[in-house]
Amino acid sequence: MNELAINIQNLEKTYSTFKKDAGFSGAIKSFFVRQTIRIPAVKTMSFSIAKGEFIGLLGPNGAGKTTLLKMMTGLIPPSSGSVTAFGQFDTSTRPPAYLRRIGMVMGQRNQLHPDLPAIDSFKLAQAIYGIPDEPFERRLKQSLHLFEIESKLNIPVRKLSLGERMKMELILAILHEPELLFLDEPTIGLDFNAAKQIRNFLAETNRQFGITIILTSHYIKDIEELCKRVILINEGEVVYDGSLAGLDVRVQGERLFNIETVDESSHSKIMQWIASSEGQVKMTQDVSSNEGISFAVNSQKVGETVKEIFQLVGPHAIRDMTINERSLEDVFAEIYSRRPGATSVSEERD
Repeated sequence: MNELAINIQNLEKTYSTFKKDAGFSGAIKSFFVRQTIRIPAVKTMSFSIAKGEFIGLLGPNGAGKTTLLKMMTGLIPPSSGSVTAFGQFDTSTRPPAYLRRIGMVMGQRNQLHPDLPAIDSFKLAQAIYGIPDEPFERRLKQSLHLFEIESKLNIPVRKLSLGERMKMELILAILHEPELLFLDEPTIGLDFNAAKQIRNFLAETNRQFGITIILTSHYIKDIEELCKRVILINEGEVVYDGSLAGLDVRVQGERLFNIETVDESSHSKIMQWIASSEGQVKMTQDVSSNEGISFAVNSQKVGETVKEIFQLVGPHAIRDMTINERSLEDVFAEIYSRRPGATSVSEERD
């Protein structure tokens, strides 16, 4: 079994806040009597991450992703349970030996000083981590070359573009050669070319240096190109943990039909056919204003479905028909819509 970078057992995090009624009277009342509200952000999570893995940590806004990242890095302690790193560190105690072995980049927070060129922040990191000159210069040269950003090294950070700043942030995060890298939305707000360069950099960093990377992102392209394993969380619970390829075979194995009919009568016949299919045809959208219908069927029944539709309304009644694979966005949305716990799915891994 591969050595573990992170091992999470029965992890929970609950925040406490206070309820206040509206208005001035509510403010006065809450001054004397406060009603405490407990908000569970993470609910009894358990999973592990092996060294060298590239993990996609996904979920809708408010699912608990950032809270989970903060507990893994030691920024906040858990309410219960544990996060053990490298088989020896309790991350909640923030041991210096652990912090020296990790890096973190948050897409909406800067570590570089805006009025200084990036090289000054890099030199400061070298001093803080005690990095010898030879490995520092080697890692910096490799990183600058991968990003093709050598000419921007001595320009004040505030004068760099958003993509250039994020590249410098990533370089800063790996200069001390961390074994574990946490990335929270590193491509947020970037244009296509900048995001692609960052994805290439992260893939090469994982491959060349063997850094374990945990990535949160709302951009499907990041996940498709980088992550072999994904952990989906919703309402503070894990709803899927497994390979991207096996992300719910039932959904991935479907094909999405989009049909536009020439008249409402044909539209109604297809809708009745869907209703009578006993779940074999799954309605995904009904836009009656333009007689558009979207539904999903098993990929092995595409030919049979086309034949049935043509027999039902005739080819002349179809203005347009497209057949596509279900997108990852659709797959994620369907899994997120399940109630956590009772409907969670997983995949066995070696």
